[in-house]
Amino acid sequence: MNKTILLAIAIAFTSFSSVLAQKLKFGHINTMELMASLPEMQSVQTELETAFSEKENQLTTMQEDLRAQQQAYMETAQEMGPAARAAKEKELMELNQKVQQFYAMAQQEIKQKEQELRTPIAQKVKQAIQDVGDENGFMYIFEAVSGIAVYKSNDSEDITALVKAKLGVN
Repeated sequence: MNKTILLAIAIAFTSFSSVLAQKLKFGHINTMELMASLPEMQSVQTELETAFSEKENQLTTMQEDLRAQQQAYMETAQEMGPAARAAKEKELMELNQKVQQFYAMAQQEIKQKEQELRTPIAQKVKQAIQDVGDENGFMYIFEAVSGIAVYKSNDSEDITALVKAKLGVN
């Protein structure tokens, strides 16, 4: 009888351990590496490089025009009257400001375009991670580089309230 009870306990313990092990299945993924391997990212990179080159060419043209006008001013400033000199200096300052504003706007536009192009791909990757997590019974899938959870099963329990109670925090 003792052997039967011990055998039953051993079988129950083994079954419980395997169920517990299945419930605590963790995974990790390097999403940066994954994203870089996607064919869509090559077209995103190409499109961003094209947009960047266009903005860079426009900026270069604006800077060259500003430098040419500054050089012309330096060569003729001595011959100008005070009012003409002040007007030209104001014009050059405004042109310089436009160049700076264009630079800031171009950076913002490129960043916005990058986000616009990458968002659907990132959503596709996130959905694939969630699908893999659900299909394979992972409790959590962590980002390999940062260690941040990129997937959390619905079976996971939030223990924040328990820890707060333990610490005496409401």
